[in-house]
Amino acid sequence: MTQASGGTKRSSWLTFRRRLLLVRVLLRGPATSAELVAEINAELGEQGYPSAAPAALKHDFDALKGEYGCTISYDRSTRQYMLTDLGELALLDLPDACMEALAFLDASFPEGSGLPEHAHIRALLARVQLLLPPVRQAQMRQQQSAVRMRVGVGAGPLNRQVLALVKRACDERRELAFDYLSTFDEATPRRHRVAPYGIMFRPEGHGYLDATLLAVTPKGGERLYAAIDYRLDRIVPGTVTILPTKLPPERIPVPRYTLRYTLVPQVARRRDLASYFPDTVISYHPDGSATVTATVTNLWQTRQVLLRYGDACSVHEPPELVALFTQTARGLRAIYSEAEQGERQG
Repeated sequence: MTQASGGTKRSSWLTFRRRLLLVRVLLRGPATSAELVAEINAELGEQGYPSAAPAALKHDFDALKGEYGCTISYDRSTRQYMLTDLGELALLDLPDACMEALAFLDASFPEGSGLPEHAHIRALLARVQLLLPPVRQAQMRQQQSAVRMRVGVGAGPLNRQVLALVKRACDERRELAFDYLSTFDEATPRRHRVAPYGIMFRPEGHGYLDATLLAVTPKGGERLYAAIDYRLDRIVPGTVTILPTKLPPERIPVPRYTLRYTLVPQVARRRDLASYFPDTVISYHPDGSATVTATVTNLWQTRQVLLRYGDACSVHEPPELVALFTQTARGLRAIYSEAEQGERQG
């Protein structure tokens, strides 16, 4: 009797373990019966499915549906099973603070935004919700976060092939080449060869490749070995090539610049200025103004950050950045001078 009882307990435990593993595999995504059997046998070995695997698999499905209320559907066109509801088989519960964090993510990255689509945030939220008990799922659907991060939608959906190739080059640490249409290229893109280091999404919704420029044809105003943020939607689809050359273990050294700028008293008098750059040192003056020094590598990005201060910021160095601001000022002067003349004539 003891052996029979022990054998029954062991058999029941193995069956329960097999069904939990079946749920885990389905949580990764839809799968065929052959794929499910192969995954489970790969982990459980002889303790997995017997030779009559289809019958045992159906029995497990029926048990999961009957005992826990799981919803497992079958797509005849793909011959795949899909787990759409765990029922009472809640594998995860969270404290209220974590539920608030989920509501924050849900509010900050809504459906249709380019960032969550490519960062798979919506897919993650859906999977977490599936793992929660029914009561928590209802709470997640009803809860609205008073706190959210403002994220734009960018210029539109990114080209999936471009994104996949750029990501692969970053993961494999290999040089990358592509045609790129920058802000200053009127109609014809130019060929860039770069050392890629990562992909980032900014609050306005655009995706960027963080890279070091190695070569560009034909040449333009870019400085070789400069750190450049390439907008992913401006990389020409069909031109991306992952090159065989591997990147060095450390990032290729880029030019570093000492940044120094002054902010007027109206902006600096509260002495609560943000530090946007590495090695930032802020010196406040008796008149309420402040001088900021820092170290930067990307002059274009530095200009974009400092432009938010408008005419409350005066850049002193480096001279290359002063030249960029001078160019910007001339362009703005030309635009608004024409507008002012038009108003007078009107």
